[in-house]
Amino acid sequence: MTSGLRGVFNSLNQDLFEHNGGSKKHYEANLICGVLHEDELFLGRVGSSIALYRHEGDSHQFPTEFSNDESLFGPPLGVQPVPELKMTRYAVGSGSRLILADSRLADFSIDKMNGALMMAEIGDVLLGFKDLEPRQLSLLAVEFVPPEAPSPAFVKDTRPSTRHNPQPAVPVIAPTPEPAASTTENEPAKRRRGDSILIAQMKRLGGGLALLVAGFLGGINRILDRVIPPPAEGGRGWLRTTTATGIAVLIPIAIVGLVMAVVLGRAGESEFEFCVEGSNKLSNIARSINSGDRAGVLAAWNGVIAKVDQCNDMRPEGDPSLAALVQEAQRVIDALYQVSRRPTFVVDSFTGASLNRMVLQGLDMYVLDGQNQLVYRVTLDTDGRSVVPNSRVVVPGMRLGALVGEFRVGRMVDILWSEEEALIMALDETGLLIECSPRFLQDCAAQRLLASERWGNPIKMTFWQGRLYILDPGANQIWRYDNSGGIFSSPIEYFAGDARPDISAAVGFGIDGAGVVYILNASGEISKWTGGKQTSFGYASFPEGQILNSADALFLSADPLSQGLYIVSRTNRTIYETSLAGTWVASYRAQNEDDFAGLTSVFAEATQQIVYTLSGNSIFAFDRTQTATP
Repeated sequence: MTSGLRGVFNSLNQDLFEHNGGSKKHYEANLICGVLHEDELFLGRVGSSIALYRHEGDSHQFPTEFSNDESLFGPPLGVQPVPELKMTRYAVGSGSRLILADSRLADFSIDKMNGALMMAEIGDVLLGFKDLEPRQLSLLAVEFVPPEAPSPAFVKDTRPSTRHNPQPAVPVIAPTPEPAASTTENEPAKRRRGDSILIAQMKRLGGGLALLVAGFLGGINRILDRVIPPPAEGGRGWLRTTTATGIAVLIPIAIVGLVMAVVLGRAGESEFEFCVEGSNKLSNIARSINSGDRAGVLAAWNGVIAKVDQCNDMRPEGDPSLAALVQEAQRVIDALYQVSRRPTFVVDSFTGASLNRMVLQGLDMYVLDGQNQLVYRVTLDTDGRSVVPNSRVVVPGMRLGALVGEFRVGRMVDILWSEEEALIMALDETGLLIECSPRFLQDCAAQRLLASERWGNPIKMTFWQGRLYILDPGANQIWRYDNSGGIFSSPIEYFAGDARPDISAAVGFGIDGAGVVYILNASGEISKWTGGKQTSFGYASFPEGQILNSADALFLSADPLSQGLYIVSRTNRTIYETSLAGTWVASYRAQNEDDFAGLTSVFAEATQQIVYTLSGNSIFAFDRTQTATP
């Protein structure tokens, strides 16, 4: 989100800065904007525009206290090559309200503004700000409501005005909220945008095209008069009338079509080339920034990436020079954040699948397709980088609706390898545990785990010393099942007593060799437990600017060669590696970031130092020791 905001501001600033450098007319702009992302509001501003945000009874002034003039006013867009961008983010709830306005808002009393913000309806909020003082003010008022909330009717100020200026100081019509637009432009929208551009090009070129065609036709007419002279008076031409008529009609049509194709093709080419030129100019600005200005360097190179994305939208096949700019930007940003960029390779892909769980046992890899609810087994080649041809099979007893003994398989939530039993296991949400032999996959058995009706939302399972542990965020519990001859007994609650922790946001867990339990939350935080009692755990040595604020999966490696925690963050398209104590080791990203767009799982293989990941319908992997190519 923050890099996207930087890209918008950098792009607009570049346009204004370049214009001001080569034109007599000088333009500047103060800009503030907000982006709603899930339950968070991101704000960015350059210049002197400001915001007032009210959430759960508290008011927040952005970018600073309105009484602080020094920090309130900054250089606007178009003044310097890299804008001074300030950003923040707030939690959002139903009824939160936001005011975006110019700097004149800071002259009002904060108590009066809070009074206006607390009015019953959003339309009344606008009227309340209008009545604060008789002065001109540009202002936008926003109220956040759940998607299912009814839209309010238009609210218009019909009161007579006694002011000399008949124009209202603040807009007083609150439009009906529109559904939030997707951050990703869909294909019909792209086609409509492309059609609009094409129509605009045709209109601009229409006049010149008409003159060009007229010139062509005049020249063709003179040529025809020489090649096919008119017959003598009373004579008959050597071309039949129908043939001559056809030529007379088809030649102009062919010329018009040819000219249109050439002109429009070159117009699109020119637009793309102009974008490439802009990207190169931005990269030159980025290179000129002092390396000590960390924020400026990051903003400039993020701006380069945003500009290249615009160019690639115009021509999806891209341009080698643009790809080189993106790689250069990634190298600079990675160096500042200490990100380890790795070239990834596809181990295998599954048509129509959405892979979310994996198990590696020797050279056999098992993956759970959560979308189609079945488990595949593939056999890796000895180098671990590809699969043996024709080795992919579906485990018969591990698919939705399969009949294993007297049990019908439901929706599976996880898969696991049992060292003691030497079996591959799958767990469905009803408590059915399916066990299959790796040698004879059709040889499967199942048992219903006791007291599974007490479960809330089981998502993961693991073994420790033969005992089965199941993470159940829905019940705020980890269930422990003791194993006696392959039969699992009644569950024991890991968290006992009344003061149980809140693990409702847990997304993964693991147990180390000493029996210490690590629970990962969706926020990226990890809690550490021994015998059901919490012990201290905290991240350490993370590079400046790296924020682990979201997580989707956890892999705990107990192997002495690669002992540690591997944390998947799909939002950041990053796999973080830390020690068991939480000390940062590395942050891995794919050289082609699209490879990690759908990250769901990770497995670190110690012997060959290969890290396997699931993303979308594919198994990706990278070598921990190999860096990205320049």
